[in-house]
Amino acid sequence: MNAARFTRGLVAVAATAAVLAPSGAAEARAGASVTVANMAFAPATVSVALGESVTWTFQDSVPHTSTSDQGFWDSGTRSGGASYVRRFTSAGTFAYHCTIHPMMRGKVAVPVRATGSPGAGWALRWATKKAKGAITFDVQTRRGSGAWRPLVSGVKTAGKKFDPARAGTYSVRARTVKGAKRSGWSPTVTVTIS
Repeated sequence: MNAARFTRGLVAVAATAAVLAPSGAAEARAGASVTVANMAFAPATVSVALGESVTWTFQDSVPHTSTSDQGFWDSGTRSGGASYVRRFTSAGTFAYHCTIHPMMRGKVAVPVRATGSPGAGWALRWATKKAKGAITFDVQTRRGSGAWRPLVSGVKTAGKKFDPARAGTYSVRARTVKGAKRSGWSPTVTVTIS
């Protein structure tokens, strides 16, 4: 890497750090709403950005839950217009169900955040903050249509600079791990390196 590209990279990382720093209300912004009615989650699949929330509104008079298949959350029993809000602070695809009515199923998809440029590289962010307890993250990349390769596995860090030596288009995906349980892989994001 030449000195000019290295300097551009440092400037991009500094600018990205300022943008990614937690800012309280900005990090807790609303993302998607799911209506729980007529024995279904509607829509059954939602996508939110890293740090956004999903609000479930339980309209039926019959009680339901929103319960993560991997144990990441459980709303408890709700009905009659009650709501439950969960902020998604890490990337992955999170399947969930109603514990009372197991045929009711849904998913929340949270992609990795990538900021930067093809010439300076990319700051990848798969969590809003460093993991605690049994939580870790796995992140994979692939160049073009090649095989997925680990970028990091089993880490607690929330992000990493991505600037490989080989130019090309790369896909990035991540998942959140809690002990022996794993979310599904996040939707892929694509970045270009020049």
